[in-house]
Amino acid sequence: MKGLFSFLFFLLFAWLGIWWYYSCDWCAKDLDKDTVIVKDEIDSEADALAKKAYEDSIANLNNSQVGLFAKDNKNQEVFRYYENFRINNGNGNVHIPSTLEGFDSQVANYLGKHQDQELVITGLENSIDIEDTSKLGIYRANFIKDILVSAGVNANRIVIKTELKEYTYNDDGTYNGGILLNFGDLDTSRLEEVEKSIANRTLYSSFAQKTFQPDATLSNYALELKSYLEKYPNKTVSIIGHTDNVGEKEANLWFGQQRANNVRDYLISQGISKEKIKASSQGESNPIAANDSEENKAKNRRIEITVN
Repeated sequence: MKGLFSFLFFLLFAWLGIWWYYSCDWCAKDLDKDTVIVKDEIDSEADALAKKAYEDSIANLNNSQVGLFAKDNKNQEVFRYYENFRINNGNGNVHIPSTLEGFDSQVANYLGKHQDQELVITGLENSIDIEDTSKLGIYRANFIKDILVSAGVNANRIVIKTELKEYTYNDDGTYNGGILLNFGDLDTSRLEEVEKSIANRTLYSSFAQKTFQPDATLSNYALELKSYLEKYPNKTVSIIGHTDNVGEKEANLWFGQQRANNVRDYLISQGISKEKIKASSQGESNPIAANDSEENKAKNRRIEITVN
């Protein structure tokens, strides 16, 4: 009997021990759980503050002219550089840092892929610029436009604007920024202008090798022409090669034909049906300038493209 009592006492003691152990563990888990909840609340608050700080920094970056960027018609960034153009208070020239190399190609490539859009270049002016009446904003915007046209962008797809913005020139008379780039939809009247420029285009390039070397202008025109022909499938393309008067007439007629053929072959390689394209030459017989200077001779060495 004494042994049974001792055994029962042992069981009771063991049960109390187990109960105490799990009760404390349960309490400890509650404490841990509470601690985790507080930690989660602290982390969530910190994350929210960090996110807001990031968004504010992006907003400030977008609203300032720290870095060159361009936005599309949906206000989404197309590209961004973390350095910017540099304008000055003396003239309409714009300094383009080496880190911005390729921005013209970015613009050309985007317009090539979005034939229904145009680029709006806004030249900024402050109140001092306006009082000077030198129209620096227009000059600055046109400075950038000329660079883009040289890179092959259709001039008819570039719109120039000015905007008043108060900014302060540095001690050396410069300001980082001064130019805004934005892409937008072509309205009906603007689209008509662009289509006319596609249907009648004159191309120039280097003819040192007596052949037409595809350049950025031709590459971008090929994209425009392809889109245009998809819109107007019944139209055809006429390519005419022209030369200056240096050399024999027969030779120039041949050179003009080779140049026209080169352009035709390139357009075909870009996806335009060869059945739609005809290439011919007028050699030196149809100059647009007197062949009395190197500058005028260069004008006569051209490719004329007409879409009917």
